Amino acid sequence: MKNHASENIYFTDIFRRLGCSKVCCKFKLKDEQWEYLAKRGFDTILLEGRSLIVKIFNEDSLSHSCKVAPVQTHPIYIALHATGTCCRSSLEKWHKIPKSKELKEKDIFYILLVVKEWIIRQEKPSHLIKSEKSQLSLFCS
Repeated sequence: MKNHASENIYFTDIFRRLGCSKVCCKFKLKDEQWEYLAKRGFDTILLEGRSLIVKIFNEDSLSHSCKVAPVQTHPIYIALHATGTCCRSSLEKWHKIPKSKELKEKDIFYILLVVKEWIIRQEKPSHLIKSEKSQLSLFCS
């Protein structure tokens, strides 16, 4: 139980700091991204997210920068930008993961946890709230 509490405190701190960023806080999921999320399911989106993260941060793209990478429409891309996990510079700035450090599986898992928490914290569109019981499984993973 202690671990869960410390995780919540850590996420609270990260999201408080990200909320002060003019860049990070402008990203929101649009209706079509919520619908994609609802259609595909949260677990599937996170698996897709893992693949996207591996692709973005592969060894050939150590110099990857958000300035040269367009914001895509996939919910994970939006969440990566909103959480400061979209490039090596942001990972170092917001999450203290050094640019020079090769990302390990635990780092990818950490990025997915932050992204998942950000999505859960987002305000869902009213048309999804009406059918929330059918959408509940979306956030129970």
